[in-house]
Amino acid sequence: MEFIVTTLGVFFLAALLEIGGGYLVWKWLREHKGKMFGLIGGLILFVYGMVPTLQPAEFGRVYATYGGIFVVASIMWGYWIDKKKPDRFEIIGSVVVLVGVAIMFYFPR
Repeated sequence: MEFIVTTLGVFFLAALLEIGGGYLVWKWLREHKGKMFGLIGGLILFVYGMVPTLQPAEFGRVYATYGGIFVVASIMWGYWIDKKKPDRFEIIGSVVVLVGVAIMFYFPR
């Protein structure tokens, strides 16, 4: 159980960094915020690139699993930050993705 909690924590940290950094770059370029938004966003994205290396699996499996976590985290970000309530299809899709993630990363080989 500790393995699952630790790896999910690393996946969600990576998602927070990627979405947060990307959000700042988005604000800089799309909403014409200051250059500091872009600089800080870029630095956060750089740190994000290092976080998945903390996972105990090979690159392909880590990034495939992370893709699913990213989908769910993006929906959560939209709800909490952009105040966009997910519709039923986004929720259903997130559940499907999480089932896929569990099968790919956590089922014994």
